[in-house]
Amino acid sequence: MKFYVIGKQSLKAIFANKGRSFLTILGIVIGIGSVIALMSLGNGAKSYITGQIDSLGPTRIIVSPGAELANASSQTSGSSSTSGQRSGFGGGGGGGIGGGTSTLTVDDYNSLLSKKNVPDASNVAGIVSGSGIYNASQRFSVTGTTISLIGVRKLSIGQGKNLSDADVSSHNKVAILGADLKTSLFAQDNPIGKTLQIGNDNYQIVGVYNSVAENSFSNSNTSAFVPYTSAMDSLGTTKFSDFSLDAKDQNSVDAVKTEIENTLMANHKISEKKLADFSVSTSADLLSTVGSITGILTALLSGIAAISLLVGGIGIMNIMLVSVTERTREIGLRKAVGAKTSDILVQFLIEALLLTLVGGLLGIVLGWALGAIAGHFVGFAAVLTNSAIGLAVGISAAIGIIFGIYPAARAANLNPIDALRYE
Repeated sequence: MKFYVIGKQSLKAIFANKGRSFLTILGIVIGIGSVIALMSLGNGAKSYITGQIDSLGPTRIIVSPGAELANASSQTSGSSSTSGQRSGFGGGGGGGIGGGTSTLTVDDYNSLLSKKNVPDASNVAGIVSGSGIYNASQRFSVTGTTISLIGVRKLSIGQGKNLSDADVSSHNKVAILGADLKTSLFAQDNPIGKTLQIGNDNYQIVGVYNSVAENSFSNSNTSAFVPYTSAMDSLGTTKFSDFSLDAKDQNSVDAVKTEIENTLMANHKISEKKLADFSVSTSADLLSTVGSITGILTALLSGIAAISLLVGGIGIMNIMLVSVTERTREIGLRKAVGAKTSDILVQFLIEALLLTLVGGLLGIVLGWALGAIAGHFVGFAAVLTNSAIGLAVGISAAIGIIFGIYPAARAANLNPIDALRYE
């Protein structure tokens, strides 16, 4: 009953000074809202990227040119120098001549095809990324491919005919368009028999693929697919942008990765793994890297937002101190009629706690709304987790207690005689 009476008095004091109470809450609302919005966006980004990586399949393995450490950082930056890497995860991105700095050769590709070297691998595909021109004005991405890549990306012919092993071995200048590229270049016209320019060579369009699902690492719908041998001729390179392989099952992924590394190190005459001029990545590797990066970014941004919580807490303390000054006579009168020091202390702590909890709840709503709005513009949904809500409520309560202790103690320790004489 005693706490009920004190709580009732606290609520009465809060509503008696609505303007002051609003200002007290405002800083907490902004601080909690910022933290919740940033955490939900960070969780949303992690969930989105994880979903994209999962769509590649748990058995996918990518071999890219460049040292492993450099390659790992370039995966996150999405720089143009990693177009081969990006195309490897379903690729077709292109954006330049695929073999510029690559060390991945046709001999390497043939070695990876060998069951003697990599017995547990399937769907071994080599990719050459580049670009071409149509009608001297429209540029498009080119994917020089081995036939196995068609199966990896689950491409199916919607019009015309598919590429064949004969096209690859004979260096035929033929191309098959992704569904979106066909629409972009030819609208509703029939493209079969028309030509595209890749390098200094003209390629005859022999087919169009059906539209397939896309992800952040690739969009086969926007690329023109040609035999890798022809692409190397036209783009002036003898190197692949990357290789894509599948392990026979998820349990053999690590074994296949090791087999690939050993095979390529032997081909390139490299004795130590740290000196390798290529990198081998699995979906699990990417998930681990993404998780680490998004976790650091979320923590950093949340730390910045926490500054506003500190400011809000200081604001609560200052306003509560003002409240103590304004209510000095009231405090003196209550103590004169028998209120204990602990009663005054608890009342002011309850007032601070109630204000911060209300601010925290409103901040959660604000953060959720801000996250939803921002998610609409960045292209992925913000994810508000129970842990984020619990953290927000906990922080609100802690701020109320920590920054409310001093004003509450100051009010509780007022001398009743001096308080009654205060003007």
